[in-house]
Amino acid sequence: MTGETRWLRLRALAGEWFVVLVVAFAVLAAAGGYAAGTAHAAPGSTTERQTVEHWAVGGEFQHSATVTRENPVFEVGETLEGRSTYFVGASPVLDGSYTVSHSDPTGDAEPVDVTATATLVLSSTGESATYWTDRERLASTDATLAPGETTSVTFDVNASRVDARATEIQQGLGDTAGDVSASISIAVNATGAVAGSEYPVSYTQSVPLALGGSTYGVEDPGPTSEAATTQRTVQVTQSYGPLWTVGGPLLLVVGLAGLGALGAAYRRDELGLTEAERDYLAFRDERAEFDEWVVRARLPPSVYDRERADAESLADLVDYAIDADVGVVEDTASGSFYAVTRDLLVAYDPPAEPDVVSPLAGGSDDLGVTTERDPEEEFVEAVTADSGPGADGDGDAPPPDSPTAEPED
Repeated sequence: MTGETRWLRLRALAGEWFVVLVVAFAVLAAAGGYAAGTAHAAPGSTTERQTVEHWAVGGEFQHSATVTRENPVFEVGETLEGRSTYFVGASPVLDGSYTVSHSDPTGDAEPVDVTATATLVLSSTGESATYWTDRERLASTDATLAPGETTSVTFDVNASRVDARATEIQQGLGDTAGDVSASISIAVNATGAVAGSEYPVSYTQSVPLALGGSTYGVEDPGPTSEAATTQRTVQVTQSYGPLWTVGGPLLLVVGLAGLGALGAAYRRDELGLTEAERDYLAFRDERAEFDEWVVRARLPPSVYDRERADAESLADLVDYAIDADVGVVEDTASGSFYAVTRDLLVAYDPPAEPDVVSPLAGGSDDLGVTTERDPEEEFVEAVTADSGPGADGDGDAPPPDSPTAEPED
């Protein structure tokens, strides 16, 4: 029954809002069709700015130190390579080299002129200021590199002398504030051709040195590169996200399905309700609204001996029951509703359930009204103030909505 009820409500809603629903589904179908067609059939194109790499120069730092003093671990003349820490007492001189290479991602680059310069930089810096800087040029090299060729600038740094130089500067300036740091700065400048015009590329890479005490450290920054690039405008196919590629077809299907369903219902004259169907829905609403006032039971035949009055609706019957201080009984045998007083039987016969075939049949009662009972239903033995074993000595009856009941044979 609940499926039929929901079907009736859906038909009533569709009949009342038919024009609005048609417009809404048509808009959904049109929007979905536009989105789907735009994303899949005719995505169109757009202009983008692309970076074109013509050629590049890059470099990598290598370092080592040769053991020149006697020590208990390393042999004199042994070369220590690529270590993060070296020993001042065993190998005070750091040997370094920086290899610059020329790469050609397009395959048609011309040779480039490259200059690489290594500089030792000492400085004292604070949180927001640089107090002093001392620079010493270590080495430099010039070369013309074809794609794939390399050149190197080599240099050496005596860690003991660098540390002594930093101390000398600090003492000469009066122990300035800040932290003293040392690094090897590699400046690379390259000049090549791009589209027939000269194009310069330059970059600087710093290799920090950690000085002090009996060791010194080298922080390898890893390889780096810089490219000669230009910008160009290209036409690319427009791309769309899931909102267009998935949402568009989904809206189209929903819109067309809704229009089809409304059209089929209109042709079968299923939009709107008959008077009997409207009466039945009104009863179902009232039944759900007054469920707490209703007791389901089987009335004894003696109840029907009273004078009978018929209520126009279940709401009228409940109003009378409230005024008379009695309960409302739904007879499980007939489905009628009764309010029983000592002398009067007020009844309401609900409208018959329409003969409707619903695609929504099944499921629980959408009104929250219990529609199934245990086979052992209650049998009302006495519902009035002067009948049944529930009456007390002075003739007052128990509450009418709690009738005395006994199991059915």
